Amino acid sequence: MGLLPAKPARPQPHRLTRAAAHAVDRLRKARIPFRPGEVVVGDDPFNGRRQGTVEVIRPPYLGLRVPGTPVGTLVFFDYRTVRHPE
Repeated sequence: MGLLPAKPARPQPHRLTRAAAHAVDRLRKARIPFRPGEVVVGDDPFNGRRQGTVEVIRPPYLGLRVPGTPVGTLVFFDYRTVRHPE
């Protein structure tokens, strides 16, 4: 019984190639027209209508800090169901 030949290592993508691929991926994702700190109204059939401040953006969701909820609690809405208050 002998040793099996080692498989050649797969070449790792260069850092610049990975960075370019990441940049292209970000461009393909939807642009969210809201920024952290903006006051918005989220309207969702499951979460109801809530007004809050944008704290977290994780496409395609926005995490809103809603007054009256416990500290550290965020309510997430799809950015397409969020609008600026009238």
